[in-house]
Amino acid sequence: MGQLLIRNVPDHEIAELKAQAERERISLEQRLRNLVAEAARKEQDDFWELAARMREATRGAGIDVDAAIREGREERDRAISGDL
Repeated sequence: MGQLLIRNVPDHEIAELKAQAERERISLEQRLRNLVAEAARKEQDDFWELAARMREATRGAGIDVDAAIREGREERDRAISGDL
């Protein structure tokens, strides 16, 4: 596992993180690991939340995926051959 060194953290922020760790009955180091893991997962979680909303919004839309792919390929081919 890797290590991180964070410099120049204001004393009042360190005190707040220590207080949070104490309330959770964990070490400051564990509290910081939890925050890093949460931040690393956030973008992934946001993506899956958006994907779920998009699935719900298009549910029952009757999209013909094969036709959409075929149309996209035909459009690409016309653009390549200069017909577009």
